[in-house]
Amino acid sequence: MSVLRLAISCPLRSLFDYLPPAGLTAEALDGLQPGVRVRVDFGRRQLQGWLIEIAAESAVPATSLRAAQAVVDDAPLLSPWVLQLCRWAADYYQHPLGEVLEAAFPPGLRQAQSHQPPGQPGWRLSQRGKGLPGGALQRSPRQAEALALLQDVDELATSTLRANGISAGILRQLEQKGLAERCLLAPGHALTTPQPGLALNAEQAQALQGILAHYGQFHCSLLEGITGSGKTEVYLQLIAHCLAKGQQALVLIPEIGLTPQTLARFTERFGSGIAVLHSGLNDTERYAAWEAARTGAASIVVGTRSAIFSSLLRPGLIIVDEEHDGSFKQQDGFRYSARDLAVKRGQLEGATVVLGSATPALETLHNALQGRYGHHRLTRRAGAGELPALRAIDVRRKALQGGLSEALRNAIESTLHTGQQVLLFLNRRGYAPALQCHDCGWIAQCTACDTRMTV
Repeated sequence: MSVLRLAISCPLRSLFDYLPPAGLTAEALDGLQPGVRVRVDFGRRQLQGWLIEIAAESAVPATSLRAAQAVVDDAPLLSPWVLQLCRWAADYYQHPLGEVLEAAFPPGLRQAQSHQPPGQPGWRLSQRGKGLPGGALQRSPRQAEALALLQDVDELATSTLRANGISAGILRQLEQKGLAERCLLAPGHALTTPQPGLALNAEQAQALQGILAHYGQFHCSLLEGITGSGKTEVYLQLIAHCLAKGQQALVLIPEIGLTPQTLARFTERFGSGIAVLHSGLNDTERYAAWEAARTGAASIVVGTRSAIFSSLLRPGLIIVDEEHDGSFKQQDGFRYSARDLAVKRGQLEGATVVLGSATPALETLHNALQGRYGHHRLTRRAGAGELPALRAIDVRRKALQGGLSEALRNAIESTLHTGQQVLLFLNRRGYAPALQCHDCGWIAQCTACDTRMTV
């Protein structure tokens, strides 16, 4: 008797045994691989499960076993290494394996839908738009710019238009005017020719060569560099080396807000072949980006923490920028640290891992100082940039006006006289919004203004 042992997307921390679907031939059963999706009846619901193994027997009596409804996939959609990473994460973070596996899929594949490789969302000119003269839309310069981009080529990906500053609202306005229309671009492997990189200073070159010395095998390095020291340029040249080897690079960034500037810089250097994965995309865009990463159509994958579970056809490099940032930790549901999973994934796939930060997390710095990670430091700014001068002022026993010392007031005054700006960072004002007497209701107020005093 053959038994399908499945992980099911439910909050129970166990695997579930099912009989093979009715009508499944012995040949098809032998060809099933771990990771394929299976549709099953679970209680009164129909859920999605993932095949973990085919067992010869079950601890549950055969008469009590249900038969699975259908095998959804012909082959696993997750790479063997991502499947192994999910199993490791479920054990390490003590979370149900089925929910961990569900996190590795885009929303469009979480309800046992059949896998139909999507095209990349894009835009093209309509017949009316193709006949429009180049000087049209003078009153709408952004629409005119979008129209000019679309006139240069037959079709453009939505992500490429976004990288050029064309928002979705501008494209919708062109669509309403009948000048542009949505389309799906056929996926294909992007053969990009990177633009030459910038000249590196001695510290950047040393860091680059130190990381590349271990390329082609698992090795984790901490790139510790002050703000403006050129860490991104080191990333870009590492990615260029990865692409030259015919491999893919995965770049994790902490916030969705950093995506446009990161994408613009990568597009400028590498052109097309870049997939973006984050929760701000709609389901179609996420599905397309996930598929481009899985099939190798995207040479570079840029995303937030959830992108760590995206399958790569030819993994070679994993970069975690601002690795100390708390945004890499999932705080609800399946709780995990994307930075730590990046290191584990690099170990499983034999990929090079780079953790970059100006203020490394203590555990990362400890691993670097203990020799577990490579440690490369960038102590000065790239190019002609200089660090700002810092001065600490002891204000004890000195008169303050509104909390400002005389030296600070003079510095502000002299800066304003030169026509420059001043930025003041204020620390926390207090622990309570007001000081109030519980007996009479008196509230402490400032003697110079109407603001309530804080404790």
